[in-house]
Amino acid sequence: MECPDLNSLVLSERDFEVINEIRRIHQNGRLLERALPAGVMATIFVGSNSMQASYNITTTDWEMFAQAMAALPNIVRTRVYQQANLRRLERGITPQQSLFWRAVADGCRGL
Repeated sequence: MECPDLNSLVLSERDFEVINEIRRIHQNGRLLERALPAGVMATIFVGSNSMQASYNITTTDWEMFAQAMAALPNIVRTRVYQQANLRRLERGITPQQSLFWRAVADGCRGL
């Protein structure tokens, strides 16, 4: 999506709250990208001897793990889209604010 001209945009306190929520969503997504593999590795190796670790490796559902890891970016994008669209639907926002939130929801990226 081409980014709209938002030179006269003035953001409200509520807009900044939603922006902070979107930042939190991104941070949680990055945290989950590290925690998910760490959890799998801990399940396999922590407290296990080599025989138990070998068994844990063979019984781990690696396909499900790969699907979960691959789904994380889509989950983050969906949550950002939802937050931006919910803000866009709130009462009392200006046309410029609505245009801004539409651009956020649709994935407009500045240069």
